[in-house]
Amino acid sequence: MTLTGDDADQPGLTGLEWEGGYARLGPEIERSGERITRSIIPYPDMPSVGTMARTSFYAAPLDLVSFRKVSELEADEVSYDGPLGSYPATYVAGDSSRWIVHVHGRGGTRAEAFRLLTSLHELGYPQLSIAYRNDDDAPADEHGEYGLGWTESEDLAAAVEYARSQGAEDIVLAGYSMGGAIIGNYLHTHGTDGVAGVIYDSPALSWGDILAFESRNRNLPSFAATIASGVVRLRTGINLSAMDQVRNADDLAVPVLLIHGSGDETVPVTSSDEFAEARPDLVTYIRPDDVGHVQAWNADPEAYERAATDFLRGL
Repeated sequence: MTLTGDDADQPGLTGLEWEGGYARLGPEIERSGERITRSIIPYPDMPSVGTMARTSFYAAPLDLVSFRKVSELEADEVSYDGPLGSYPATYVAGDSSRWIVHVHGRGGTRAEAFRLLTSLHELGYPQLSIAYRNDDDAPADEHGEYGLGWTESEDLAAAVEYARSQGAEDIVLAGYSMGGAIIGNYLHTHGTDGVAGVIYDSPALSWGDILAFESRNRNLPSFAATIASGVVRLRTGINLSAMDQVRNADDLAVPVLLIHGSGDETVPVTSSDEFAEARPDLVTYIRPDDVGHVQAWNADPEAYERAATDFLRGL
Protein backbone atom coordinates (compact mmCIF):
# COMPACT_ATOMS: atom_id res chain seq x y z
CA MET A 1 0.00 0.00 0.00
CA THR A 2 1.25 3.49 -0.84
CA LEU A 3 0.42 6.30 1.57
CA THR A 4 1.08 10.01 1.85
CA GLY A 5 0.52 12.48 4.65
CA ASP A 6 1.32 12.89 8.33
CA ASP A 7 2.27 9.70 10.20
CA ALA A 8 2.26 7.54 7.06
CA ASP A 9 5.67 6.41 8.31
CA GLN A 10 4.51 5.78 11.90
CA PRO A 11 7.05 3.19 13.06
CA GLY A 12 6.38 -0.43 13.96
CA LEU A 13 3.31 -2.56 13.44
CA THR A 14 0.45 -0.10 13.42
CA GLY A 15 -3.16 0.32 12.38
CA LEU A 16 -4.95 2.07 9.55
CA GLU A 17 -8.53 3.22 10.08
CA TRP A 18 -11.09 4.74 7.79
CA GLU A 19 -14.84 5.17 7.86
CA GLY A 20 -16.25 1.69 8.25
CA GLY A 21 -12.94 -0.19 8.14
CA TYR A 22 -9.69 -1.17 9.83
CA ALA A 23 -6.43 -2.80 8.71
CA ARG A 24 -2.86 -3.15 9.94
CA LEU A 25 0.33 -1.80 8.36
CA GLY A 26 3.57 -3.76 8.53
CA PRO A 27 6.70 -2.25 10.10
CA GLU A 28 8.83 -2.30 6.92
CA ILE A 29 8.84 1.13 5.28
CA GLU A 30 9.98 2.16 1.80
CA ARG A 31 10.29 5.84 0.93
CA SER A 32 10.05 7.60 -2.41
CA GLY A 33 9.77 11.34 -1.97
CA GLU A 34 6.57 11.97 -0.03
CA ARG A 35 5.26 8.48 -0.70
CA ILE A 36 5.50 5.72 1.87
CA THR A 37 5.01 2.09 0.84
CA ARG A 38 4.15 -0.55 3.45
CA SER A 39 2.60 -3.99 3.56
CA ILE A 40 -1.07 -4.09 4.53
CA ILE A 41 -2.83 -6.77 6.52
CA PRO A 42 -6.65 -6.93 6.51
CA TYR A 43 -7.73 -6.52 10.15
CA PRO A 44 -10.38 -7.41 9.12
CA ASP A 45 -10.91 -5.01 6.21
CA MET A 46 -9.07 -3.77 3.11
CA PRO A 47 -9.49 -0.17 1.88
CA SER A 48 -10.13 0.69 -1.75
CA VAL A 49 -7.69 2.88 -3.69
CA GLY A 50 -8.04 6.55 -2.83
CA THR A 51 -9.60 6.00 0.59
CA MET A 52 -9.03 8.80 3.08
CA ALA A 53 -7.57 7.09 6.15
CA ARG A 54 -5.33 7.70 9.13
CA THR A 55 -2.82 5.64 11.05
CA SER A 56 -3.81 4.29 14.45
CA PHE A 57 -1.12 2.97 16.77
CA TYR A 58 -3.79 1.11 18.78
CA ALA A 59 -3.50 -1.49 15.98
CA ALA A 60 -6.98 -2.84 16.74
CA PRO A 61 -10.51 -1.67 15.90
CA LEU A 62 -12.80 -0.35 18.63
CA ASP A 63 -15.85 -1.79 16.86
CA LEU A 64 -16.58 -5.01 18.74
CA VAL A 65 -17.85 -6.93 15.71
CA SER A 66 -14.54 -6.32 13.95
CA PHE A 67 -12.50 -6.87 17.11
CA ARG A 68 -14.17 -10.23 17.75
CA LYS A 69 -13.40 -11.27 14.20
CA VAL A 70 -9.69 -10.45 14.28
CA SER A 71 -8.99 -11.44 17.89
CA GLU A 72 -11.23 -14.52 17.96
CA LEU A 73 -12.24 -13.44 21.47
CA GLU A 74 -15.76 -13.30 22.87
CA ALA A 75 -15.53 -9.60 23.68
CA ASP A 76 -18.72 -7.99 24.97
CA GLU A 77 -19.78 -4.50 25.93
CA VAL A 78 -20.92 -4.24 29.52
CA SER A 79 -21.73 -1.25 31.69
CA TYR A 80 -20.90 -0.33 35.25
CA ASP A 81 -22.51 2.25 37.51
CA GLY A 82 -20.31 5.15 38.54
CA PRO A 83 -20.53 8.62 40.05
CA LEU A 84 -22.09 10.19 36.95
CA GLY A 85 -24.26 7.33 35.70
CA SER A 86 -23.64 4.29 33.53
CA TYR A 87 -20.21 3.79 31.92
CA PRO A 88 -19.41 1.36 29.07
CA ALA A 89 -16.56 -1.12 29.17
CA THR A 90 -15.24 -3.90 26.96
CA TYR A 91 -15.21 -7.25 28.76
CA VAL A 92 -13.40 -10.47 27.89
CA ALA A 93 -14.16 -13.43 30.14
CA GLY A 94 -11.61 -15.67 31.84
CA ASP A 95 -11.55 -18.42 34.43
CA SER A 96 -9.32 -16.72 37.01
CA SER A 97 -10.42 -14.86 40.13
CA ARG A 98 -7.79 -12.23 39.33
CA TRP A 99 -9.06 -9.54 36.93
CA ILE A 100 -7.16 -7.00 34.84
CA VAL A 101 -8.70 -3.54 34.49
CA HIS A 102 -7.29 -1.41 31.65
CA VAL A 103 -7.42 2.41 31.70
CA HIS A 104 -6.76 4.30 28.46
CA GLY A 105 -5.10 7.69 28.06
CA ARG A 106 -6.46 11.19 27.62
CA GLY A 107 -8.63 11.55 24.52
CA GLY A 108 -8.23 7.83 23.81
CA THR A 109 -10.63 4.93 23.60
CA ARG A 110 -10.98 1.49 25.11
CA ALA A 111 -9.17 0.10 22.04
CA GLU A 112 -5.87 1.39 23.41
CA ALA A 113 -5.80 -1.69 25.64
CA PHE A 114 -6.71 -4.21 22.95
CA ARG A 115 -3.08 -4.83 21.96
CA LEU A 116 -2.27 -6.23 25.40
CA LEU A 117 -5.73 -7.56 26.21
CA THR A 118 -5.53 -10.07 23.36
CA SER A 119 -2.21 -11.59 24.40
CA LEU A 120 -3.09 -11.72 28.11
CA HIS A 121 -6.30 -13.61 27.42
CA GLU A 122 -4.25 -16.80 27.15
CA LEU A 123 -3.41 -16.50 30.86
CA GLY A 124 -7.08 -16.87 31.78
CA TYR A 125 -7.67 -13.49 33.43
CA PRO A 126 -11.04 -11.79 32.95
CA GLN A 127 -10.31 -8.34 31.56
CA LEU A 128 -12.14 -5.03 31.51
CA SER A 129 -11.18 -2.06 29.35
CA ILE A 130 -13.11 0.87 30.74
CA ALA A 131 -14.40 4.23 29.66
CA TYR A 132 -14.44 7.16 32.06
CA ARG A 133 -16.07 10.56 32.34
CA ASN A 134 -15.99 12.85 29.30
CA ASP A 135 -15.13 10.04 26.88
CA ASP A 136 -17.33 10.19 23.80
CA ASP A 137 -19.32 7.16 24.98
CA ALA A 138 -19.42 7.92 28.71
CA PRO A 139 -21.19 10.45 30.94
CA ALA A 140 -19.85 14.00 30.91
CA ASP A 141 -19.30 16.03 34.05
CA GLU A 142 -20.52 19.61 34.38
CA HIS A 143 -17.31 21.02 32.88
CA GLY A 144 -16.91 18.48 30.07
CA GLU A 145 -13.14 18.46 30.58
CA TYR A 146 -10.71 15.77 31.66
CA GLY A 147 -9.52 16.01 35.26
CA LEU A 148 -5.97 14.68 34.68
CA GLY A 149 -6.76 11.62 36.82
CA TRP A 150 -8.00 13.61 39.81
CA THR A 151 -11.70 13.03 39.08
CA GLU A 152 -11.45 9.98 36.81
CA SER A 153 -10.01 7.88 39.64
CA GLU A 154 -13.54 7.71 41.08
CA ASP A 155 -14.76 6.17 37.83
CA LEU A 156 -11.96 3.62 38.08
CA ALA A 157 -13.03 2.89 41.66
CA ALA A 158 -16.53 2.14 40.36
CA ALA A 159 -15.09 -0.21 37.72
CA VAL A 160 -13.05 -2.04 40.37
CA GLU A 161 -16.18 -2.46 42.48
CA TYR A 162 -17.99 -3.82 39.43
CA ALA A 163 -15.22 -6.39 38.90
CA ARG A 164 -15.44 -7.42 42.54
CA SER A 165 -19.20 -7.78 42.28
CA GLN A 166 -18.61 -10.17 39.37
CA GLY A 167 -16.27 -12.41 41.36
CA ALA A 168 -12.85 -10.70 41.23
CA GLU A 169 -10.82 -11.50 44.34
CA ASP A 170 -8.00 -9.17 43.35
CA ILE A 171 -7.17 -6.79 40.53
CA VAL A 172 -4.24 -5.86 38.30
CA LEU A 173 -4.51 -2.29 37.02
CA ALA A 174 -3.06 -1.43 33.58
CA GLY A 175 -2.73 2.24 32.66
CA TYR A 176 -1.68 3.92 29.45
CA SER A 177 -0.46 7.55 29.43
CA MET A 178 -3.01 9.52 31.54
CA GLY A 179 -4.40 6.14 32.59
CA GLY A 180 -1.28 5.96 34.76
CA ALA A 181 -2.28 9.15 36.54
CA ILE A 182 -5.79 7.80 37.08
CA ILE A 183 -4.43 4.61 38.60
CA GLY A 184 -1.92 6.52 40.72
CA ASN A 185 -4.64 8.72 42.18
CA TYR A 186 -6.84 5.68 42.75
CA LEU A 187 -4.06 4.04 44.78
CA HIS A 188 -3.50 7.33 46.64
CA THR A 189 -7.16 7.83 47.53
CA HIS A 190 -8.50 4.26 47.79
CA GLY A 191 -5.42 2.34 48.87
CA THR A 192 -3.97 -0.90 47.57
CA ASP A 193 -6.29 -3.41 49.25
CA GLY A 194 -7.12 -6.06 46.65
CA VAL A 195 -4.64 -4.68 44.09
CA ALA A 196 -2.13 -7.37 43.12
CA GLY A 197 -0.03 -5.25 40.77
CA VAL A 198 0.13 -2.44 38.21
CA ILE A 199 1.23 -2.27 34.58
CA TYR A 200 2.20 1.20 33.35
CA ASP A 201 2.83 2.09 29.71
CA SER A 202 4.26 5.60 29.15
CA PRO A 203 2.46 6.77 32.29
CA ALA A 204 1.79 10.33 33.37
CA LEU A 205 3.49 9.90 36.74
CA SER A 206 4.18 13.58 37.40
CA TRP A 207 2.16 16.42 35.88
CA GLY A 208 4.80 18.80 37.23
CA ASP A 209 7.42 17.04 35.10
CA ILE A 210 5.10 17.06 32.09
CA LEU A 211 4.44 20.80 32.45
CA ALA A 212 8.17 21.48 32.78
CA PHE A 213 8.80 19.30 29.71
CA GLU A 214 6.22 21.26 27.70
CA SER A 215 7.63 24.56 28.94
CA ARG A 216 11.09 23.61 27.66
CA ASN A 217 9.61 22.56 24.32
CA ARG A 218 8.03 26.01 24.02
CA ASN A 219 11.19 27.84 25.15
CA LEU A 220 9.42 29.13 28.27
CA PRO A 221 11.28 29.85 31.53
CA SER A 222 11.52 27.01 34.04
CA PHE A 223 9.19 28.68 36.54
CA ALA A 224 6.34 28.57 33.99
CA ALA A 225 5.55 25.00 35.02
CA THR A 226 5.20 26.02 38.68
CA ILE A 227 2.88 28.85 37.73
CA ALA A 228 0.83 26.51 35.53
CA SER A 229 0.44 24.00 38.39
CA GLY A 230 -0.84 26.77 40.64
CA VAL A 231 -3.30 27.98 38.01
CA VAL A 232 -4.62 24.43 37.53
CA ARG A 233 -5.28 24.07 41.24
CA LEU A 234 -6.84 27.52 41.53
CA ARG A 235 -9.17 27.02 38.56
CA THR A 236 -10.07 23.33 38.99
CA GLY A 237 -9.15 22.26 42.51
CA ILE A 238 -6.85 19.56 41.10
CA ASN A 239 -3.83 19.05 43.35
CA LEU A 240 -1.09 17.98 40.96
CA SER A 241 1.42 17.58 43.79
CA ALA A 242 -0.76 15.04 45.58
CA MET A 243 -0.89 12.97 42.37
CA ASP A 244 2.88 13.10 41.79
CA GLN A 245 3.96 9.46 41.91
CA VAL A 246 7.63 10.32 41.42
CA ARG A 247 7.83 12.63 44.43
CA ASN A 248 5.64 10.24 46.44
CA ALA A 249 7.40 7.06 45.34
CA ASP A 250 7.91 6.04 48.99
CA ASP A 251 4.15 5.43 49.16
CA LEU A 252 4.24 2.73 46.49
CA ALA A 253 3.11 -0.58 47.98
CA VAL A 254 2.41 -2.90 45.02
CA PRO A 255 4.62 -4.40 42.27
CA VAL A 256 4.78 -2.38 39.05
CA LEU A 257 5.78 -3.26 35.51
CA LEU A 258 6.87 0.03 33.96
CA ILE A 259 7.36 0.29 30.18
CA HIS A 260 8.42 3.64 28.74
CA GLY A 261 10.25 4.31 25.48
CA SER A 262 13.16 6.77 25.44
CA GLY A 263 11.73 8.52 22.37
CA ASP A 264 8.53 9.68 24.07
CA GLU A 265 7.78 13.27 23.05
CA THR A 266 4.56 13.53 25.07
CA VAL A 267 5.44 12.30 28.57
CA PRO A 268 9.07 12.72 29.69
CA VAL A 269 10.78 9.37 30.19
CA THR A 270 12.86 10.98 32.94
CA SER A 271 9.84 10.71 35.27
CA SER A 272 9.84 6.95 34.80
CA ASP A 273 13.61 6.87 35.24
CA GLU A 274 13.32 8.56 38.64
CA PHE A 275 10.34 6.45 39.70
CA ALA A 276 12.13 3.20 38.87
CA GLU A 277 15.33 4.36 40.55
CA ALA A 278 13.43 5.31 43.70
CA ARG A 279 11.71 1.92 44.05
CA PRO A 280 13.82 -0.87 42.53
CA ASP A 281 12.28 -3.20 45.11
CA LEU A 282 8.86 -2.96 43.44
CA VAL A 283 9.40 -1.60 39.92
CA THR A 284 10.41 -3.73 36.95
CA TYR A 285 11.50 -1.20 34.33
CA ILE A 286 11.70 -1.70 30.56
CA ARG A 287 12.98 1.28 28.57
CA PRO A 288 13.13 0.53 24.82
CA ASP A 289 15.37 2.85 22.83
CA ASP A 290 13.85 5.47 20.50
CA VAL A 291 10.29 4.26 21.03
CA GLY A 292 7.52 6.86 21.11
CA HIS A 293 4.54 7.48 23.36
CA VAL A 294 2.63 4.25 24.19
CA GLN A 295 4.23 2.51 21.21
CA ALA A 296 6.48 -0.09 22.84
CA TRP A 297 4.10 -2.85 21.76
CA ASN A 298 4.15 -1.61 18.16
CA ALA A 299 7.95 -1.59 18.11
CA ASP A 300 8.29 -5.16 19.43
CA PRO A 301 5.00 -6.96 20.18
CA GLU A 302 6.70 -10.20 21.18
CA ALA A 303 9.02 -8.57 23.75
CA TYR A 304 6.21 -6.41 25.15
CA GLU A 305 3.83 -9.34 25.58
CA ARG A 306 6.54 -11.52 27.09
CA ALA A 307 7.36 -8.83 29.67
CA ALA A 308 3.70 -8.49 30.63
CA THR A 309 3.06 -12.21 30.91
CA ASP A 310 6.26 -12.79 32.91
CA PHE A 311 5.29 -10.00 35.30
CA LEU A 312 1.79 -11.36 35.83
CA ARG A 313 2.98 -14.92 36.35
CA GLY A 314 5.44 -13.66 38.94
CA LEU A 315 2.88 -11.85 41.10
